[in-house]
Amino acid sequence: MEEEIATDITIIGGGPAGYVAAIRAAQLGANVVLIEKGQIGGTCLNRGCIPTKVFVESAKHCKSLREMARFGLKSEYLGVDFPSIIKRKIMIVKRLVRGVNFLLKKNNIRVLIGEGSFIDAHTISVSSLEKNYRITTKKTLIATGSKPFFVPIPGIDGAKVLTSKEMLEIGNLPQSLIVIGGGVVGGEFACVFRCFEETEVTVVEMLPRLLPMEDADLGEELKASFKRIGIGVHTSSRVTRISDTPGGKKRVTFTDAEGKEVNIDAEFVLVSIGRTPCLDGLNLRAAGIKYERGIFVNRKMETNVPDIYAAGDVVQGVPSPMLAYTASHEGEVAVENAFGHDVEMNYHAIPSTIFTNPEVSSVGLSEEKAREKYGEILVGKFPFQGNGRAIIAGHNRGFVKVILDTKTTELVGVHIIGPFATEIISEGALAVAKRMKAEDIIKVEHAHPVVYEAIKEAVLLALGRPIHA
Repeated sequence: MEEEIATDITIIGGGPAGYVAAIRAAQLGANVVLIEKGQIGGTCLNRGCIPTKVFVESAKHCKSLREMARFGLKSEYLGVDFPSIIKRKIMIVKRLVRGVNFLLKKNNIRVLIGEGSFIDAHTISVSSLEKNYRITTKKTLIATGSKPFFVPIPGIDGAKVLTSKEMLEIGNLPQSLIVIGGGVVGGEFACVFRCFEETEVTVVEMLPRLLPMEDADLGEELKASFKRIGIGVHTSSRVTRISDTPGGKKRVTFTDAEGKEVNIDAEFVLVSIGRTPCLDGLNLRAAGIKYERGIFVNRKMETNVPDIYAAGDVVQGVPSPMLAYTASHEGEVAVENAFGHDVEMNYHAIPSTIFTNPEVSSVGLSEEKAREKYGEILVGKFPFQGNGRAIIAGHNRGFVKVILDTKTTELVGVHIIGPFATEIISEGALAVAKRMKAEDIIKVEHAHPVVYEAIKEAVLLALGRPIHA
């Protein structure tokens, strides 16, 4: 049986780009159909950002509990109840998914659980377990997200070799873990399981530093932090195979920075070497949509086919950083353009937040990129050991680094590693987005003692007039 549906806009994908775009389209008066083949909320809500941060929060409290003596408190650490952490993760995810479904219902958005595929530029078929649908649509937004990326390493598809999705569903706290990939996902999971202090963790990264997409100083400082908490780190190391040991463990073989072959054994291996756009089953050629690795769009999120848009991790051709909040914004831009507005995405000041231990965040240009663009720059780097609030909190390692254009003193980059970095970056993001100059930041009164003071101090350092350094 096939039901025929006519609608103003069809959105394929119910993740951060898709469901936000659906709500915005409904606000603009459109009749909206949303297709999702899995779970509403997509990767971020169900098997990415949210469940990962549940693990992060538990690990943070675990570490704090073991360190209570530093604060003059007596406590007894009895260990990790990992099944209870899993239950809490499931409860939080379900609660947030219910919230999104409520919002979709509130905005009269019809949700079809199934897989969407183009018949032509204005016709989409949907296959589901219950029945099939044939949708005639005036506009379409593709927001199908991404999936884990793999390289052809022998043994990568073996047992106990996990992606982040499987890692979030693991039943028991592993005794040992090898993380292949020292980027955002790998770094967060490495910290989580090491902070429980019942897991031996090793990170193997092919590039010369951790967090290779971030400012070089952040990666180097994080590497030092990892070593302090007992995480083994091997950078400039290429994995050549994954195999089984006679004792039932996994063995990762890699060539290290000196060209030597190294073997490390662990109970599990986490592969976190990136993600790739998910185009499976869309039949894009039937609609004439141009794509390669992802779908080509402009900054209005328009594809090469009139009335068809794309947003989120699935896009190519714009500097989209595969972040949930960027995907949401792109989804809004897409539907606003679809229904008569004239807006473009601005990728100038997108913050990055990484929930490692310590936290890492950034916005704007790295020092290397700033030198390429501006030539002469001013750099200020204020250590948290000079910040009262950080010392009180017991987290006085790390720094705030700011980058200014020498000619204008415009703030073009902010890079933070240390306590509350993922919160502090909001001030940096606002400053970079509004192209604030050094004096604009200095004139803003900062409360005391707060960690935000470190941004102002870093700017003063860049100008050569520090107060507390």
